[in-house]
Amino acid sequence: MRQKIAPLILLLLWGVGQVACEAPAPSSTTVPPPETVEEPPIKDSLHRMKLIFVGDIMQHDDQIRSAVGDPALMRSTDQSLFDYEPVFRYVAPLLRQADLAVGNLELTLSAKGKYRGYPMFRAPDALAYALKEAGFDVLSTCNNHSNDGYSYGLRHTIEVLDSLGIAHTGTFVDTAAYDSLYPLLVEKEVDGTVFRLAFLSYTFSTNGIPTPKSYVVNDLDADQILLDVAKAKALNPDVIIALMHWGREYKLLPHRKERGLTRLLWEAGVDVVIGGHPHVIQPIEVDTVYNPDSTAFKTRLVTYSLGNFVSNQFRPNTDWGLMFELELVKNNQQQTSIGTHHYLPVWRYIHGRYDSTLTVGYDWQYTILPVSVFEAGGGQQWVNLSAGDSVEMGRITARLRAHLQDHSDSQERRISAIEMGILPPLLPTLK
Repeated sequence: MRQKIAPLILLLLWGVGQVACEAPAPSSTTVPPPETVEEPPIKDSLHRMKLIFVGDIMQHDDQIRSAVGDPALMRSTDQSLFDYEPVFRYVAPLLRQADLAVGNLELTLSAKGKYRGYPMFRAPDALAYALKEAGFDVLSTCNNHSNDGYSYGLRHTIEVLDSLGIAHTGTFVDTAAYDSLYPLLVEKEVDGTVFRLAFLSYTFSTNGIPTPKSYVVNDLDADQILLDVAKAKALNPDVIIALMHWGREYKLLPHRKERGLTRLLWEAGVDVVIGGHPHVIQPIEVDTVYNPDSTAFKTRLVTYSLGNFVSNQFRPNTDWGLMFELELVKNNQQQTSIGTHHYLPVWRYIHGRYDSTLTVGYDWQYTILPVSVFEAGGGQQWVNLSAGDSVEMGRITARLRAHLQDHSDSQERRISAIEMGILPPLLPTLK
């Protein structure tokens, strides 16, 4: 049996070898080369929102007179006679480039023609129209001049801002409005991502003018702040921003009281504190604070005072202010943090001439100049500044730049006219 089986096994093995050595038959089907598939671009997992804040927006008598041109029309109820466009002409591009522009409206509005400056600020409604056109989205109405127009001024200011679609906070027509509208929640969609911002607003004083019955003006009270921050957290915002009217006027450094309040705000859960009232620039500071809500540390920021955005004040340093740019960054886990931040110095320039033959003695206009744009080439290339004006702007700017470098955790961003999209001629046309 063993001899009969062996040849069979050899035959089978030989057959297998023959099959293995034979070349495969050619195929009649041509297989195409594999397609090259392009990888989709990697999408940035961070979403960014740009905010810009400015200082005190004020209206003294000469500013109102300048807007209307003819002093005989100072009390006109015709709002079309008041032209504030030149005031914001050169900062409007910066405001519009931001996703949200925020300011402090340190005055009341009026349509009655009873306009006036210090000490009871009542500005024509036309100013609010110009603020809207310039690009403002949010205004704080809570400051020491909130009650300057009494009940009419409080209500009318709110009604005008509502009619223009400008969000506002800090003053309310009654407690029902306060309960339903405060804190102010602003939702803004940026590149398909929604940011939720909760705004708080407080003032240290109303200059001794009591708030009319039923109206609400937010007093700066530490206990109330803690309650309001808790209410803001319940809205589930990405960040909480406090707009504070506080501090000592004309002082370049904050008092220990404002530093203590800042620490209280930060530790309560406020992310960003924006201050006003001193009418001069004060430091910008950044710190890392423990956040009990997430058992982690978070970056907090304060600008103690952004100075004046526009006014007719002539004390040292009051013709200078900051536009403060702040980036919020949200990741795909919906966690939001403070990103880059910069300041842009602005100078209140009064363009005009004095003429003793004129009934009123002058013809001028107020204009806010972004300093880094207009100091290039001495400024004459853009606004035709006089030699004296150029020297004055440069002198003030150099001094305050040095001050901020010594007392600020932020940096200046310098810009050009081309970057802003503005071209000559830029000089406002006098009436």
